[in-house]
Amino acid sequence: MTTEREIDALAATLADLSEDEEAALQVSLLAIKAERVRAEEKRLDRLRAMTDFQVVDFIIRSAHPDPKVSVRVLRDAGFVRGVTLQAAYRAGYERYGHEHLGSGHPLQDEDDYDYVRGRDYDLRELAKDDDVPGYILKGA
Repeated sequence: MTTEREIDALAATLADLSEDEEAALQVSLLAIKAERVRAEEKRLDRLRAMTDFQVVDFIIRSAHPDPKVSVRVLRDAGFVRGVTLQAAYRAGYERYGHEHLGSGHPLQDEDDYDYVRGRDYDLRELAKDDDVPGYILKGA
């Protein structure tokens, strides 16, 4: 942690910068912030590429005592709350029946683009319902 004395010294240094030095500082700050954004995106991509078991194993291996950090990792990896497996299963059946049986369409594979798109929409809607207790479901 930076001390108050160190902050005062940094402020004095910044106050003494010329216009060119100040401009160079701004460029450096933008580059540092952009690198931090890229690093965070990379971290999220790695987490989201993991299976559910790999994410949980990652949390257990890190043995972080703060549950807020563990919950953040789960959310960053794509886990959501409020979706029970039963509700997700029901949404899949309802979507399939609505899309394919009720309207006279022939049955299609479960990986059919329209079915998958509709199912994913239903799961996202279910995930918004915080009143539904249940299991953590990734990828909704």
